[in-house]
Amino acid sequence: MIAKGIYMQKQILAVILSWLSCVVFAFIPLSLLFKYRRWLLLLAFIALILVLIPGIGKMVNGSRRWIQIPGFSIQLSEFAKIPFVIWLAGYIYVHHEQREILIQGFLKPLFICGSLAFFVFCEPDYGGAFLLMIVALSVLFLMGVRVRHTISLFVIGGFTFFGLVALNPNRLRRITAFFDAEERRFDATYQLWQGMLCFASGGLWGNGIGLGRQKLSYLPEAHTDFIFPVIGEELGGIFSIAVVCAFLSLAIVSLVAIYQKMNNFIRPLGFGSILLVAFQAIINIGVVTGCLPTKGMPLPFISYGGSNLVAVYSLLGLVINCLRSESLEKICKDHKKIIPMEWLT
Repeated sequence: MIAKGIYMQKQILAVILSWLSCVVFAFIPLSLLFKYRRWLLLLAFIALILVLIPGIGKMVNGSRRWIQIPGFSIQLSEFAKIPFVIWLAGYIYVHHEQREILIQGFLKPLFICGSLAFFVFCEPDYGGAFLLMIVALSVLFLMGVRVRHTISLFVIGGFTFFGLVALNPNRLRRITAFFDAEERRFDATYQLWQGMLCFASGGLWGNGIGLGRQKLSYLPEAHTDFIFPVIGEELGGIFSIAVVCAFLSLAIVSLVAIYQKMNNFIRPLGFGSILLVAFQAIINIGVVTGCLPTKGMPLPFISYGGSNLVAVYSLLGLVINCLRSESLEKICKDHKKIIPMEWLT
């Protein structure tokens, strides 16, 4: 009971911080984010490097993704999404007229985004790195880069990513087991199989809130990555479909509304922010329903975990800011440089 109380206290605190972060990013001047985009990106790089250093980064289940502070563990890769999308939007704004040029408009921003994703990959967090790169590609595509550039890099990147996965025995085992989930249900796909049993047990209308059985030590990570099957067991298939529709509605309505904005900083900032949330939801729901290979990734707004919750609400705040801003405020002049950062411009 004490442990459950601690979980509740931490999540309530995370919810409060998430709402505050949403308000902050919904009302912060966009010109301020544009002005300090390079410094924010630099801080993200420093944070992701620090978390890989033994003694600073905390190792959990073979991954070094967290920094421990008294009473809390912070997953820095979640917060790196915010400067990632701000810098990318700023780069597109500055170089919008060069968007069809291969080097300046396409490869250079992807190289910098890929460098950030590389440190996430080294934690290792393959899903997080994949999420960053697929969002970067999507935003550049939506902002008008050449289609053949996008398709070519998507194919090359896909083969490279799966090649790196094949070199990791644990990840490769997950991929191969995915194609034979029932046969491997007591081994590699145990978690997926238990999640599928949740949906089967819940049926259309569910067993009632708090009456699910699979979360009672049968389904691992029932409160984090695999919380959606618990929803299916306790609230039923109808409510599960409603959750999916809610995510789809949020994504579609936001993308359509942001598309109406003509400013080349607001549009990619809004696109990137909502796609980070939407793709994360797609990956999580795809994994727990057996449509995608197993990959630990929380369900936005719902899974337990303060870092992801604060990051997701911060991104939602950026979306709100983009929707309420008719035009970008006066673009700030480059501030006095302490270290050379021209290449990140």
